Amino acid sequence: MKKITRILLFVMMLLMVFPMAASAIVPYESYTYDIDGFSVPSPHAYVPDVVVDSAYITQLNDSLGVPMSGPTDIETDAKGNVYITDNGNNRIIITDKEYRLKLVIDKFVNASGVDDGFKNPAGLFIVDEGENRGLYVCDTANDRILVFDQDTGTIIREINKPKSTLLVNDKYGPVSCVVDKYGRLYVAATDRTEGIMVMTAEGKLINFIGAPKVTVTAAEALANMLSSKAEELNANVPTRFVNLDLDQASQEFVYGTCVFNSEESENQIAAITSKDGTYSPTRLLNAKGKDIMKRNGFFLPAGEVDIITEELAASTDIPAGVSVVKDISSGPNGIWSIIDANRCKVYTYDADGNLLHIFGDIGDQLGNLQKGGAQAITYQGDKILVLDIKSNAFTVYRRTDYGDLLDKAISLQNSSEYDLAIETWKDVLARNNNFDTAYVAIGKALLREGRAAEAQEYFKTAYDVENYATAFKEVRADVMEVWFVPMIVGVAALFIILGKVFGWVGKVNKEATFKSGRRTFKEEICYGMHIIFHPFDGYWDLKHEQRGSVRASLVYILVTVLAFYYQSIGTGYYQNPQGSFNSIFMSAASIILPVLLWVIGNWCFTTLFDGEGNMKQIFMATSYALFPLPIFVVVSTILTNVLVGDEAQIATMLVTLAYVWVAFLLIFGMQTIHNFSAGKNIVMILCTLVGMIFIVFIALLFTTLASKMINFIGTIIDEVSFR
Repeated sequence: MKKITRILLFVMMLLMVFPMAASAIVPYESYTYDIDGFSVPSPHAYVPDVVVDSAYITQLNDSLGVPMSGPTDIETDAKGNVYITDNGNNRIIITDKEYRLKLVIDKFVNASGVDDGFKNPAGLFIVDEGENRGLYVCDTANDRILVFDQDTGTIIREINKPKSTLLVNDKYGPVSCVVDKYGRLYVAATDRTEGIMVMTAEGKLINFIGAPKVTVTAAEALANMLSSKAEELNANVPTRFVNLDLDQASQEFVYGTCVFNSEESENQIAAITSKDGTYSPTRLLNAKGKDIMKRNGFFLPAGEVDIITEELAASTDIPAGVSVVKDISSGPNGIWSIIDANRCKVYTYDADGNLLHIFGDIGDQLGNLQKGGAQAITYQGDKILVLDIKSNAFTVYRRTDYGDLLDKAISLQNSSEYDLAIETWKDVLARNNNFDTAYVAIGKALLREGRAAEAQEYFKTAYDVENYATAFKEVRADVMEVWFVPMIVGVAALFIILGKVFGWVGKVNKEATFKSGRRTFKEEICYGMHIIFHPFDGYWDLKHEQRGSVRASLVYILVTVLAFYYQSIGTGYYQNPQGSFNSIFMSAASIILPVLLWVIGNWCFTTLFDGEGNMKQIFMATSYALFPLPIFVVVSTILTNVLVGDEAQIATMLVTLAYVWVAFLLIFGMQTIHNFSAGKNIVMILCTLVGMIFIVFIALLFTTLASKMINFIGTIIDEVSFR
């Protein structure tokens, strides 16, 4: 009995401890997005290793003294040393790669030989070698950038607020800066909205680049025209760059993040799927200020894709709105990451703008950040450091085996080692078979090796229609090269056969013209060819000479239904990558219901306004007007299997042409059947369309009432049965 009691107590202790242990082991999720924007779980590319705060640094080395307060930026150098802007204490903290304290810069002797200090320092940047070597600190409230020797902490030079005619006001406040390999200094200033300031190493202002686009209303434009003050002219320019980083690969292009005002949020949301860089909060600028960022992924590389409304956010713990990109950091092999202050998540992309992975969240567990704490991000070799301003600490994320595979695959791809890249990407897929970017990467590698047919299948798996089109064109060119002569012969034979068919149909129609009485079924069917080219004469004979029939009309409707069903199941991959289709019943409903609504609506109005056509004649005229539709729909559907890219517009144009043709036939048909003038006919057609809408409304109303009546009767029956 004692043994059983001990076992039960041990099990209870395990049950109590296990949830706490589990919460520490699995602190956050890692995922990406599929082609439709749905979140797809993925293996962890980075996992949290340690949280470095003041106590941690003190434990490893001598006391830091005053704990960190409100840190605003974090950077690393080539040796792995870590630099932190301790804004609340107006100092810079420097640790080694193991996060042991090396140096604290708080007081220094400035260029004038006077004791000096920081005032609200913000952004940092490190130049490891060359004549511009040093630690650059944006001393925001003092309107200057200070350059220190990162080993000794002694000041090298002071870059004060520039004086230039380009400045329309006296505001400055530098918050972030980078130096390219040519020594140009790029500065993002909190009080400047003209873009990024480009300066010489000595601080002379050259120009502004990359000014974000701003939407100006007509009223604002008029107010600006009437205003004479420069400050008022700039009052409606709310966007500004908040953080910069230098592209590691080129050492000359500048990554930048900008913040739009709340009124631009709708444009930002629309840009997510359109990939319009105009409203992207992330930019990659060259020296001329041109945005050269590649945005070839499924969505805009700007953070969150699954945006929810404020109302939905109120009932959940999920933040609403677009990502607020607080910081951006360039990593190895063209990889770059951003941190979303709204959701405390890190999004990582490759050089083409493909999303690689997402990690982090809001919370107290290891790997998550305090709400509103996401502040800055930087790479430290194969690690990522994320600064949390709320907890006054930074989290170290180490790269996993899966992350190593991703990095290796991208590195091989960048170095054009496509065979090895393909195998590595396949290893990635073995770990994460939902990773669409890997399928696209393999497809591109195969395409570069001339294996277009194999590439097609990988692009299809990832629903990448644009790259699929490129591969398809190469496959099509190879097929054309082999089958060119037989295809020319086949096309010539097809035209000959069509000529014979048209000639035979014309002969049948000509012979039927001189016959009296009811025509044969063959003649009634062939008469549709005469109507589409001679609508006035055709509809006149349809009414007065009995050239058509209801049975032929039903055949035309049936053929149209079958044509649309074929369009549903036979459209090529480029125009229907998801492979969606309608059932034969849906195809039938999409044709039959509009025809019946048109016939009933037209008969109702024309009867009231002296129309001469009866319902049978209206039905036949409408059905015969459909004749061009199945022809063009079938041809268009066939073409969707051989035309891709801009060529696919030809197939769409054919269907549009068919609808226009049908519309004209209906107009001419109704005018002839009812013997209306052109003006009166147009009025009746508009009334018919209104009548169709009214009939649908009445049908829906009746259906709703009938449903409620049935539910009411069912409720009464249930009550009676219970009593």
